[in-house]
Amino acid sequence: MTRIPPRFPVRTTFPLFAGSAALVVVLFAPAAHAVPVAPADITAGFGSGAERERIATGIDLASGTVPSGEPGDGGDRFGSLLTVDLTEDTGVVHMDGGSLTSPATVPEMAAAAEPPEGSTVVAAFNGGYFDLGATQAPSGAGMRDGRALTSPDEGFTDAVVIDADGTGTVREVGFDGTVTLPSGDLALDALNTATVPADGLALYTSDWGEHPREHVVHEPEIPPEEEVFGEGEAGTPEPAPSDAPPSDDVAEAVVSDGTVDRVTEIPGSGPIAEHEQVLVARGSAAASLAALAEGDPVGVEHTLTAGDGDPGTVLGGRHVLVRDGEPVPVDDDSRAPRTAVGFSADGRAMHAVTTDGRNASTDGTTLAEAAELLAAAGADRALELDGGGSSTLVAREPGGTGPVQRNRPGGEPREVPDGLLVTAPEGSGRTSGLRVHTALEPRPEHGSPAPPQADPRRVFTGMHRTLAATGHDEAFGPSGPGAPDTPDDRTGDLVLSAPTGHGDGNRYVAGDPGPVTVTGEAGPAIPDAADPDDTLRDTVDLEVLPGPDSIHASPQRLGLASADDTASFVLTGATADGDTAPVEPLDAEVDADPDLVEVSGHGDGRFEVRARTGEGSGTLTVTAGGASTEVPFSVGSTTTPVADLADAEGWTARSTRGEAEVETVEGRDGPALALDYDFTRDIRTRDAALHPPEPIVLDRQAFTFTAGVRGDGNGARLVLALTDDHGVAHPLQGPEVDWEGWRDVRFEVPDNAGHPLTLDRVYLVEEDPSRTYTGGVVLDGVHAGTVPEPPTEPDPAT
Repeated sequence: MTRIPPRFPVRTTFPLFAGSAALVVVLFAPAAHAVPVAPADITAGFGSGAERERIATGIDLASGTVPSGEPGDGGDRFGSLLTVDLTEDTGVVHMDGGSLTSPATVPEMAAAAEPPEGSTVVAAFNGGYFDLGATQAPSGAGMRDGRALTSPDEGFTDAVVIDADGTGTVREVGFDGTVTLPSGDLALDALNTATVPADGLALYTSDWGEHPREHVVHEPEIPPEEEVFGEGEAGTPEPAPSDAPPSDDVAEAVVSDGTVDRVTEIPGSGPIAEHEQVLVARGSAAASLAALAEGDPVGVEHTLTAGDGDPGTVLGGRHVLVRDGEPVPVDDDSRAPRTAVGFSADGRAMHAVTTDGRNASTDGTTLAEAAELLAAAGADRALELDGGGSSTLVAREPGGTGPVQRNRPGGEPREVPDGLLVTAPEGSGRTSGLRVHTALEPRPEHGSPAPPQADPRRVFTGMHRTLAATGHDEAFGPSGPGAPDTPDDRTGDLVLSAPTGHGDGNRYVAGDPGPVTVTGEAGPAIPDAADPDDTLRDTVDLEVLPGPDSIHASPQRLGLASADDTASFVLTGATADGDTAPVEPLDAEVDADPDLVEVSGHGDGRFEVRARTGEGSGTLTVTAGGASTEVPFSVGSTTTPVADLADAEGWTARSTRGEAEVETVEGRDGPALALDYDFTRDIRTRDAALHPPEPIVLDRQAFTFTAGVRGDGNGARLVLALTDDHGVAHPLQGPEVDWEGWRDVRFEVPDNAGHPLTLDRVYLVEEDPSRTYTGGVVLDGVHAGTVPEPPTEPDPAT
């Protein structure tokens, strides 16, 4: 979907007044006599119509379209840019899920955080690449409160560094360490890393967690492959295989309070106590540990180095994207959701950017586009963090009770090992400001029944735009009688006014075409206040368009599987010049056969269609602003063959980090495919996939898929890999194949999938590092539950 940006200035949300707050130092103290950073134009890298919110004192969030770096590419991408003034009483804290190997989603980490007294969590974002599918440990360096957590892997030595004086930058980080044994000193090569270097020595501490340390000495039997299971990307790019395989010798020594407690040939598992240090060695280094005896003294020293700085917080990443204020070319032009972070030249401002991708609205941005956005915001140095499904930014809304997800990476937030948490001083909880904004969400969160919509800051003349209002305190935090647990919702009290048009409760009825500033009042700040000047006010900028020349529904046709099933669509109007705006249900009339369906409008802008019969078809006629469109629908489903395997000889088998072979055999009723696999050659996520000769495109909407599978009882998970009409991948997760014999496996298609769907492959996946095995399954076809007939083209919108 293409969004056309409104033609009006940047929208800025600031307070009516700001109070003072006590200094709270979370991780560092601001430089002595520091002057607050002058507000930069953090919207400079966005397209026109970008918004800017103040979410806390010294912390702003800008959001809007991201210009494409490709000539002729008119598609809009969306990004969010968080800017933190490090001279204010803000804090930036390294966070994890409880240990380096116990990942959690960014929202979970933010919710579980315990900021210092007087502070509150206002934002958080994901960290760098990690050992996805195995130990989950970060690939880059980590430090919290001056305590080294992990050393960087090769290729991940650049990191976010916030020094003890509170200033931040991007620097190359190194690791130095020495282990003193009775036999002499050994170089310490790594700290809490996913893999012990060949012929090397690594230290594991309580920060590591409970993950089995046996996995850190595992050496794959085959070189890693470039293709990665699932979404087509992993948490960590694969390293090149070593030219010479390391020795199989392994030793582990557990040191307690400076003396050896025990020595083993097989590394252990479970939690490591605070007073313990676990040394793990491979190859030539193993002999020195194996020679230790219980009670031997052992000394361990190590440090993370970051140039001449005195680091307090470190978070590793991969590519440097900006250096000396200029974007750095990167050999990666793929489009995906992105996360990156940068700092101003004086280190007093931090900029973190995330971009949307892998959803119905956008495929994502390139690293070059993310770099341009950061450089335009004032970043002198910037670093790529993990992207794809890991990309997550949560930030508080003004008056909100906690951070909410701001980016849209195409799915539920992925569990990641670490990230950065942003804190700010708590406010008084007394309402002193008001935020007025449009109620429609053009970029619905994953799982929402509402499809994406056009920019709600545009409205057609004579039509309505619903607004919402929330009170906030002087620190932009929650306020009112329910604070801090309940926001101060002032929507019901809104009184709207504008130079043209008028208010109708919390709805603005648009007047003459052109830019308009709508004022919302919802007061007083304190109920029953005697001072009439205490009324809360805020404004929102809208653009009024001429009446629509045409309207269209999204999606253009609807399929309902059975009686009482529902489907939703949204309505978009377009002027003769191509300017678009959403049309709310209040402004539309829908003509439908009441014996077949019932249509109702919702406050999120969608029209919900509910089936009232088990079978039938018809057309909805929708009229708004003198224009109309037709929306075909059908009720009921039928079984449609998708892969009957008449072309079985053309199917191929592929594997990531394993081996796979396929042959044609006889199934229950015709040809079938026998997939044999070997999952013993690696401990990271492995898959074995069956690929059709060409991806199979369905010719109609599908509700479910069913695959006939003869299981082997090994417990690998069965997955059906689909791509929808928007180019978004949908790996449909089936059950673990823990049965033997034949079974029909059913997969549900998500409501937000765009149709028609394409079947790319059927595969088995094993994600548990502790499980290695070989096996074989048989697939004898795939069918889909679909609408009865292929769609016909709807009549053109008028």
